[in-house]
Amino acid sequence: MARLQQKHSARYRVSVAVRVSFAISLLAASANLAQARSLAQIEQSKELRICIAPVHPAIATVEPPACRDKCEFSGPAYEQTLVFAKFLGKGIRPKFLRVEWDEQFFNKEGKTVREGSYTPELLAAAKCDLYPSNLTKNEWRMKKLDFVTVFPSRLMVIVSSAMKGKLKAPPDLAGKTAAVEKDTSFHTWLQVQNQTTYANNPVKLELLGTTESLLAVEAGKVDFTIADSDIAIWAVRHELKSATTAFPVGATDELGWGFRKDDKDLQAAAQKFIDDQRKNPGSEVNYIWKKHFGRTLTEFIALMVAVK
Repeated sequence: MARLQQKHSARYRVSVAVRVSFAISLLAASANLAQARSLAQIEQSKELRICIAPVHPAIATVEPPACRDKCEFSGPAYEQTLVFAKFLGKGIRPKFLRVEWDEQFFNKEGKTVREGSYTPELLAAAKCDLYPSNLTKNEWRMKKLDFVTVFPSRLMVIVSSAMKGKLKAPPDLAGKTAAVEKDTSFHTWLQVQNQTTYANNPVKLELLGTTESLLAVEAGKVDFTIADSDIAIWAVRHELKSATTAFPVGATDELGWGFRKDDKDLQAAAQKFIDDQRKNPGSEVNYIWKKHFGRTLTEFIALMVAVK
């Protein structure tokens, strides 16, 4: 009888262990499903989670400046994603979260590992469905994200009026001092040049915010900064009084919105939205660009294609 009871007890323990293991598996599966924010789930939840990095007013402005999730946004990226949310369907509400630029690429440990292939934690944890802050599509980011291109762009060197006659072409940048934002395409380009073209006389880098970098140029604290063409055009139009664009550097880039690699349906919807808006001269996105940049998105793209 004792042996029989031991057998039943052992079987019971195994049965409990199996049920517990199965329950844990179900919980894990449910958690993964909750995190996988497909277009169908966005439509079901009626919420589109949009994470904006307001590094410059050409992308977005936020109030109060130190806010996180209860912010008042304005500016092009904010306005365009409002139109996109409306495009996705009636009743879908955009939910905005303010993030720092580098945070868009953080792993679970809160670090950007350029050589690593992973889904950035903000997307993996479903805090964000998309990044609309005009991300440049480059090699290290493509290990982490998929992109829907909004427009082609060039990196523009921005100098003070006093330096314009001294910095006329890319070779003139060697040995000078530049201010750029960490882990932007500007930062990446200069790092590559310092390892190659400028290896014998590298550019000295100061890591500042994008707006702070422009102000440092205008104040004469650094020799130059680099920005994407949309930021450069906005800054010259609205912000800079004694600084201007000097010349483009690097190849033509593709700038646009960043997505989790698995979210193909959401990417397809975004691509259709952008294509439709670009084709229609009177579209809402073209109006937004005209208001902020003095050119429609269609006109801006034609300008970038013409830049040599």
